[in-house]
Amino acid sequence: MEAELKRLVMRSPFEVRVPKPRREGEATLLYPFDARIAWVAACHHRTSSRISWDLFSSEAVRLEPLFEELLPSLRADDRLPAASALRFSVDLGSAHDFEASPLQLRGVVKNAIVDALKPRGVTAEVDADSPDVVFVARRAGTPEHRRTVVGIDIGGGARHRRGARVTSGPAPLRETMAAQLVMLSRWDARSEPLVDPMAGGGTIPIEAAGLAVGAAIRKPGDLPFRHLAAFDGLPSEVPDLFPGTTPRILALDIDAERIGTIVGNLRAAGLTGASHEQSIVIGQKDVRTLTPDDVMKLLPAARDMKPGVFCFNPPYGVRLGAQDELAHFYPKLGDALKQKFSGWRAYIFSGDRELPKLIHLAASKRTPLYNGALECRLYEFKLVAGSMRRKKP
Repeated sequence: MEAELKRLVMRSPFEVRVPKPRREGEATLLYPFDARIAWVAACHHRTSSRISWDLFSSEAVRLEPLFEELLPSLRADDRLPAASALRFSVDLGSAHDFEASPLQLRGVVKNAIVDALKPRGVTAEVDADSPDVVFVARRAGTPEHRRTVVGIDIGGGARHRRGARVTSGPAPLRETMAAQLVMLSRWDARSEPLVDPMAGGGTIPIEAAGLAVGAAIRKPGDLPFRHLAAFDGLPSEVPDLFPGTTPRILALDIDAERIGTIVGNLRAAGLTGASHEQSIVIGQKDVRTLTPDDVMKLLPAARDMKPGVFCFNPPYGVRLGAQDELAHFYPKLGDALKQKFSGWRAYIFSGDRELPKLIHLAASKRTPLYNGALECRLYEFKLVAGSMRRKKP
């Protein structure tokens, strides 16, 4: 997340430096607020699950003390929306260690917002279906220093809801996770082709294309900026931040039914048509028989590029396939990669600890990631001719 934000802000319309964030646990970055950086993050950032502007923090874990602190703080806060009428909702993040039910915590925050805005002449009402502004309440901090935080969601809700995936296969990968995998692969869109040989619904190729050109995933008009004075005067349009980059991406799947799914999702994401013919190519192919010649025939624009990157999410677990079939598949996958794609890098994402061992290649890196509640790994394999076969798992 940190690397992506730096990259985006450097190419944004603003002359601003991104400060070093404070890390909160393994999944949260805290930055000093700057409306320009927040604008870039809210419009373009792909790897984050939510973006909020924190307004209030308290050590309170009970309802009455929280309300007694929250109300005067909000009343004095000039960052709150200024309008004669405001529709809002309150979302909850993790709040398992708060000493009241989620419904009660949401109610206290709602009441404090209504009471804080009333002296300003703002009529505030809860509208969960079409709010102007979404407030977020969550428990945050380290185990030794937990606190209750209230802020404004400036990122348009759950960031994996891009609006581009019109259909999906079994166990689809979240868009935010797909973007993280591409970032972690260190794929250079200017000099390397990217191949997803088991593309499913095309989530990884779509996110890779968006990252390559710095495409927006939210428009300013769809965000609460117009209700927040801090964002006055910032751009209302969101052009690509890397318009000169033309990625070379190959989306493959062995299942003919998935091809239509990929095409539909690419079309919904605006990634079809003449301008993308040489940029994103779709094909039906078995990764076990795939060769570099196949890649170049399907993706001729990649002929003058460096050896490329595989980034994919093969099936794992009982839900997606019988274990004995997968146990036969993974060794053949490893043989195909090792024997044919010397010089390439392969990044394989899996929630199974045993199946990737059957690839029989030494992973140069294993990055732990969480796909929802499931702990997974992203395995990096640097492919060279005669790669050492692992004799033991």
